[in-house]
Amino acid sequence: MSELFYQYIISLYQGVPVWVYEGLLSVFCVGAVLIVAIKGLRKGWRYASALLLIEYVFLLYGSTVIFRTASEIVEYNFHPFWSYAAIQQGRAFLIPENIMNVIVFMPVGALLGIVFRSIRWWQVLLIGCGISVSIEALQFFTHRGFSEFDDVFHNTLGCIIGYLTSFALMQRK
Repeated sequence: MSELFYQYIISLYQGVPVWVYEGLLSVFCVGAVLIVAIKGLRKGWRYASALLLIEYVFLLYGSTVIFRTASEIVEYNFHPFWSYAAIQQGRAFLIPENIMNVIVFMPVGALLGIVFRSIRWWQVLLIGCGISVSIEALQFFTHRGFSEFDDVFHNTLGCIIGYLTSFALMQRK
């Protein structure tokens, strides 16, 4: 099973050029230092988290749409929860894909909770769903990936789990 997770992660970020990662890391490091120097450690943390959120969402779009090669045909499946039926029929490779679609959006929810402290769970749900729907729509219209309802569900679920985790951790302070 761990090999399936590894293969999924490799396939997700395979097409993103190294210079994108280097550029995002450089912008974050320099930006975070400048933000903390200007705003102070307490406020700077939130602004640096906002910068990280923007970069992470860009990386999501980059790995799922921007840096993917277009195919000749559009691939899609808008039947809700089709992957669960497929898993029951023996397509076990979909298990890590579903789990990773949850995990990959958890940072979005967590960072939304950190950046916007007064944000509500339903607002996080709408933002996570909106980002996911826009990715799936771009995949559908540009023929760059497999567009499906299940991804929207799993991404939105991951966003909510990330938010609830950050919310619980911030309440402990």
